[in-house]
Amino acid sequence: MTAATTAPTWRPAALVPYAAPLPAVDQLRATAHDDGGGWTVVARVAVDPRDPNLAGHFPGQPIYPGVFVVETLCQAMTQAVPGAPRLRTVTSVRFLAALLGGDEMELTLDVRPSTPAPSTPAPAGSAPATSAPSGWEVRGVARRTDGTVTAQLRAVFDAGAGA
Repeated sequence: MTAATTAPTWRPAALVPYAAPLPAVDQLRATAHDDGGGWTVVARVAVDPRDPNLAGHFPGQPIYPGVFVVETLCQAMTQAVPGAPRLRTVTSVRFLAALLGGDEMELTLDVRPSTPAPSTPAPAGSAPATSAPSGWEVRGVARRTDGTVTAQLRAVFDAGAGA
């Protein structure tokens, strides 16, 4: 008979603002919507063919990995939206064209608040119940500088600090 071994226990991972050491946003611009209901966020990142993160993806023709596009989305949201929201779900992502070494990606995000449905209906004759945003619904389009759409994304983020 062999001695029983104890399985390692899980512990919470430390929270980090982004996946180190990848700086996935070089420039950022955020503009509030006129209706006060969200933002348009534009993030730019240059694809450096000498970046060690691209080594082996693919030799001789470095391609910006799709997960880096998602990381650009996360870092842009953290920097542009109050409360530093965190990604909860990527509901849709389509990679349509490669980003190669030397390209620049511009990721344009339409950020809208999501609100939970009221738990109880408002009494007759009163204003509808309102609640603070429970998070953010995001639609994004990534383009190369030549205008080619390289990716389309949809994601849900939490409300950030205090959520």
